[in-house]
Amino acid sequence: AFATFGTVDATSTGATALVQTRRATLRRHRVVAAVASRAAAPSPRKAAQEFLQRESARQGSSVLGRIAGLLRANNPFAVVLEEIEKMLGLLAAEGKKDAEHKAWCDEERKVTNDDIAAKTKQINTLEGEIQALVTAIEDPETGLKAMIKRDEETLQANYESQVTETSERKEENAAYQKDISNLVEAKGLLQRAVTVLRKYYSKISDQIKAEADVAFVQSKKGKRDDPAPPATWDDKYKGQSEAGGTDAVSMLEYILKNTLAEEQAAHEDERSAQHSYEDSMQSLKDEEAKLQDQLASNRKLLAEKEEELLQKRKDLKETEADKKALEDYLVEIKPGCDFISENLALRDTNRANEKLALENAVGLIKGTPAYTNAMAEAHEESLGDCKDICAANEAHAECKACLAKVSVPGYCAGHAGTPGC
Repeated sequence: AFATFGTVDATSTGATALVQTRRATLRRHRVVAAVASRAAAPSPRKAAQEFLQRESARQGSSVLGRIAGLLRANNPFAVVLEEIEKMLGLLAAEGKKDAEHKAWCDEERKVTNDDIAAKTKQINTLEGEIQALVTAIEDPETGLKAMIKRDEETLQANYESQVTETSERKEENAAYQKDISNLVEAKGLLQRAVTVLRKYYSKISDQIKAEADVAFVQSKKGKRDDPAPPATWDDKYKGQSEAGGTDAVSMLEYILKNTLAEEQAAHEDERSAQHSYEDSMQSLKDEEAKLQDQLASNRKLLAEKEEELLQKRKDLKETEADKKALEDYLVEIKPGCDFISENLALRDTNRANEKLALENAVGLIKGTPAYTNAMAEAHEESLGDCKDICAANEAHAECKACLAKVSVPGYCAGHAGTPGC
């Protein structure tokens, strides 16, 4: 079917009379459109420029002012539209960045404020624990230092009591020993005296009895009228009679008995005093051991509490520093975050207005005959050597094959559904 294509008169020139006529008509339309476009007031470029200038002034938008400047400088529509496309992309990117910044600020503030609240709670807890430790250590009544001081004073008093009681016990025992020694000596003397006197008075008693018996015998043999002897002669040994001697011995025995009783009492008193001393010393020793254990325990506890207090104060200082760092961080991000939080809605509105103005400008530009003609010319230019072949129908196999730089049969071999195949 395509064997004679390009060899007959209708196709050898590369275009049919119909195509040539269509092209001539298109050129006339373009000329008329160009004349009409130039005659219109204002021109589409001018209208788009003025619209962008008005919107730029109303919105205070440098973006719209820049596009208006491009139109004012008579830049080609393609350059202006490309710039508008860039601006639309920048507006979209800026909007996304603002939204991300706002979300980041919200999250950072939330997390940081939560951390500050946690640090504040931790600080309050540490301050309470520190105060409890200070009270446990320093309280004048119940604090460990006061307890240790009292125990040390009590232990010192206990030691002094032991020394005093031991000294007194030694003095009492020495006095006891001396007293017992004296009593033992007196007892010996009295016992010896009683023995001597008993013997002595026993001997005298025997003599008196013998003399009495002799006198009695003589009186039986006969009485003599002797003169009466002096009274002192009647009882030669009266001062040493049994009654007198017995009284002396009894007195010594009484003294001896009292001496023995005194010795026994001294022994009892000593024994009682020694028992009391030993009981008191045992009580003091028990108290001393208890105080020493209590002191050791409280000193150990005090060391632990002081170490814990030191650590708590260190933790408090670090926690307060952490809290301040968080607060400083909030102060640092405040200007930027406040700005985006307070102005995001306005910025979104301004971007929407700028976007709408740019889209309207695109509509104005693309709606003008000049743009249509320019695009048509640009399209024809893009067809290159095939523009005459494609002028009638760009979807035809002849146009497609030309653009693909292959023969029509060759193109149709791979695109059988193309019109003209």
